Amino acid sequence: MKQFTITLLLLGCLAVSMATTVTGKVVGVMDGDTIEILSNRQTYRIRLDGIDCPEKNQAFGTVAKQVTSQLCFGMTVKAKVTDKDRYGRFVARVILPSGGELNATLIKNGYAWHYKQYSKDSYYASLETSARIERRGLWADINPIPPWEYRRGVTSKKAVSPITGLYMASVNSRVFHKPSCEQAKRIKAANRRWFQTRVDAVKQGYKACKYCKP
Repeated sequence: MKQFTITLLLLGCLAVSMATTVTGKVVGVMDGDTIEILSNRQTYRIRLDGIDCPEKNQAFGTVAKQVTSQLCFGMTVKAKVTDKDRYGRFVARVILPSGGELNATLIKNGYAWHYKQYSKDSYYASLETSARIERRGLWADINPIPPWEYRRGVTSKKAVSPITGLYMASVNSRVFHKPSCEQAKRIKAANRRWFQTRVDAVKQGYKACKYCKP
């Protein structure tokens, strides 16, 4: 009977934790879809629900982490917990001080995939579709590799003709160059992003190289 009572208490605590909201300051950004929140002197590791950002060694992996940091680091947010994963992290939808949702913002701007294996959210699906059509963020690549495939060892898709243009940038930076620039020549082919005009580059948040002055 005692064991049965303890089991019920543990199940009750788990149910409460899955329905809770953790409010606190973002003190760490592990990668694009994982953050740490400090609340009441306790640190919680949060995995963003319903999304999957590129891995750190993938194209846009570093950028996704930087964007997540810009959006929430040092800010007080609300994490609406929906689950707990096998690594002990809370899975949550994170609400920013502006009232917007971090998870949705990352999908909308092309820095995360809708993680359909674990989420059937139609809103997330529509955000990803729009980002694909408008080629925002990672969708600028002609054949982006989903992070779940990358984790299984897939490193490339079927070969296609390379994208070319008048200006070049790396997916891991926010600076664009002339193709003849020495800085541009150092960019690996897999990490190149092309623009037809300076206006296109600037609209996407890139700034001109101070050396080649495109």
